[in-house]
Amino acid sequence: MVLQMPPDLIARARRLAAGDHEWIPPVAVPAATVVLLRDGPAGLEVLLLRRPDTMAFAPGMHVFPGGRVDAGHDEVPTVTGWLPAGEWAEPALARALAVAAVRETFEEAGVLLAQDRAGRTPTVDEQWSSDRERSQTPGGFASLLRRRRLHIDADRLVPIAHWITPEVETRRYDTRFVVASLPDGQHVEAHRTEIAHASWVHPIEALARSAAGTMAMLPPTVAVLTDLSGQRSCGEALGWARGRAVVPLMPRARLQGETLVWELVHGRTGAVLSPTGQPAGSEEQGIR
Repeated sequence: MVLQMPPDLIARARRLAAGDHEWIPPVAVPAATVVLLRDGPAGLEVLLLRRPDTMAFAPGMHVFPGGRVDAGHDEVPTVTGWLPAGEWAEPALARALAVAAVRETFEEAGVLLAQDRAGRTPTVDEQWSSDRERSQTPGGFASLLRRRRLHIDADRLVPIAHWITPEVETRRYDTRFVVASLPDGQHVEAHRTEIAHASWVHPIEALARSAAGTMAMLPPTVAVLTDLSGQRSCGEALGWARGRAVVPLMPRARLQGETLVWELVHGRTGAVLSPTGQPAGSEEQGIR
């Protein structure tokens, strides 16, 4: 298994780096990703979902649960908790991101990161599967929360990273990553069509598998796992994330002589932050 940049993307990157403005980068769509954590026998574990090879976005890649913000997220009745400051998101978008994070995690992994007025998270019951299925219909997720008398407490979703898809891609996302702990009384059940396999793995083990070529993942996933690799428990990881300053990051290509090199830039200002080497694969074309 080899991850590589597809030739058409490399050609487009060269044209952009040379100042050719014929290619107009698509607008990056707001999205949210949840890094779900639990304490395992050997310490901290992270949930990774393998996407089917037939998917249009990140086929064959191991990812965290998540998805794009859509209009239906405005229907959720109550979101409490943090209102991020600075570069993370303005309040209305922050609310939509919190809803997207919780809804997509329930859809893809069967984990519902919501709570009642007493702060209790729901446990799996006989209605869980049918509620999960109905939540994927228009208005279904908001209806589910109202029926179960639940709301979203964004304080359970701790910002950890912010990545923007490179301008050379034809499908782009402006993705905020949050960490959250697996609620008591819940377990992961992967979506049958959107997810090929789900696994709990220690960040260091996941990174080793990625380096060995047995667990394909995109650079933002590798970066988040690297950041978490020094944390020993779920509580320690959440505490560490709460003190973390999050900056929007985006890989960008430039020409160094005839060589195409990649840099990590500030996603809003374009200021160069560090060299990255060549990104591993394309979000659309995945494994090659």
